[in-house]
Amino acid sequence: MSAVASPVVASPVAAALACLSEEERELGVALVELGAGVTNVSLHYGGILVGLRSIPLGAKDISDDIAATFGVNRRDAERLKCFYGSAMTSPRDNHELIDASHGGADGNAEPVRITRAQLMMVIRHRVEELTSQVDQALKELGFAGPVGRPVVLTGGGAELKNIADYMQGVLGRTVRVGRPRTLPGLPEAHSGPAFSTLVGLACLASGGSGDIRDIVVRNRAPQGGPTGLLGRLVAVIRGDSGN
Repeated sequence: MSAVASPVVASPVAAALACLSEEERELGVALVELGAGVTNVSLHYGGILVGLRSIPLGAKDISDDIAATFGVNRRDAERLKCFYGSAMTSPRDNHELIDASHGGADGNAEPVRITRAQLMMVIRHRVEELTSQVDQALKELGFAGPVGRPVVLTGGGAELKNIADYMQGVLGRTVRVGRPRTLPGLPEAHSGPAFSTLVGLACLASGGSGDIRDIVVRNRAPQGGPTGLLGRLVAVIRGDSGN
């Protein structure tokens, strides 16, 4: 029995379908996917992908910087970034103390305490580097036309507080966070920018119906379990085990 080849879809294409409007993709827009280890900068014009650059930096680098600077584990570093981190600083940061670590492996060690300003310094250093490379990539792709043409941020790194405001000030054009469109059957937990590519793939797999439950109907195995790439995709979205 011959295997059916699974379709291959570029991540920027799927993410653009999920979080960009049809008008944006037609008139011209830059999509910046802030992934864990890679940031993709893509241009969309006339409804298609017309340019792409990849930057070997991402949200994980910020977490690693925090872990290395304050001597905490990656789990605590990710917590600090998500709950206390921001791309913008404030004078109040110098007066706010936060627990960088909940203690040692046995939970008996003294917690590590830092000021929020110290955390911001580490985050801003990496964000500045990343933004500089995004700016360079946009220039190389020829995205230097009308200032009105926007930049849309998506991916897990776009969850960092005030990241769009910071990049807007540096890039000198409108920047917003792109969240995936709402799909019938999509869990609320998967509505953030980190799931843009996944939602875009679901849109493509649903055949334009806009309901991810249609994928299950078309790709259900005789035994009722997920089959093929699209079936496994739906199982992941719905949290099914396939048993």
